[in-house]
Amino acid sequence: SGGGGRFQSYRYPNKMLTDSTDYLKIKVVEYVALDLGNTNGVKSITKEGKTTHTTHTKSTFAKHVEGGMSVETGSSRMRNKKPLAQVILPIPQRISDNNSVRWQKDELNPLQALGIKIGGGLMSGQGMKAIRGDNEEIGGVKLAGYREAALSALAGMAVGKSANKMISRASGQVMNPNLEVLFEGVNIRAFTFEFNFSPRNMSEANQVKQIIRLFKKHSAAKFNNENGMFIKSPDVFIFEYMKGNSAHPFLNVFKPMILNKLDLDYTANQTYSTFHDGTPTSMTMRLNVQELNPVYAEDYDSGEGTRGVGF
Repeated sequence: SGGGGRFQSYRYPNKMLTDSTDYLKIKVVEYVALDLGNTNGVKSITKEGKTTHTTHTKSTFAKHVEGGMSVETGSSRMRNKKPLAQVILPIPQRISDNNSVRWQKDELNPLQALGIKIGGGLMSGQGMKAIRGDNEEIGGVKLAGYREAALSALAGMAVGKSANKMISRASGQVMNPNLEVLFEGVNIRAFTFEFNFSPRNMSEANQVKQIIRLFKKHSAAKFNNENGMFIKSPDVFIFEYMKGNSAHPFLNVFKPMILNKLDLDYTANQTYSTFHDGTPTSMTMRLNVQELNPVYAEDYDSGEGTRGVGF
């Protein structure tokens, strides 16, 4: 029934898999929230047999903070979970992977650089001397030429002109912007998979129905508590390219993923057409998925990251 308590396994199409068959295996596992672990020093206040609130000692809180940089990732928590269900599908006709990080252009012109030096020099009094003109240099930087530029910049600010425009107007020069691209952070990869279903018999029609139900059910949030105060996270999907009974020797590997969006087209041939039992003759299922964690260089040196092209 597309869920239940026991392990469900589906495949499309219904054909024998051989040692040379390539396919996509998708396992469904329950989302596991981060367990902060160490409860030493945690004191629960009980009243009439019921816990009213919990306090954390400073030492316990510090351990949580210290461990913050080495906490288990969502990918590692889900990787070894016992699967709830499994689906075997053909590898889509178009597959790709994408790896990216964020870089951003940044400028630091000489006046800004000097401002940083003066700001630091204010701590020792050098900055004020430089501003008054008592010093000819600050932090090893010669001030000759900077004062004129600074005066032009200040004059420009008074009339709403940029420092560079005023300096260019006064001297025919502009400040060296020291343009550089700086690393800003990492991205989390997203993928789109498209599958075409054209059942050839009643057995395949039933498999397709259960596969669709499985993705719909396990990508939905869970409303399973007594008072309705919370809803629980949807399940997580682990995708893996396979060749026969082994992991694919070339194609990329994935971190556990969440299903962001599920699109079903029951009229893939642009017309409504069904078999006698009501099963559409041609359907398209599109999955938009996203990994739980970013990919890091170290991921290529251990575990599944050492296979084929890695992540």
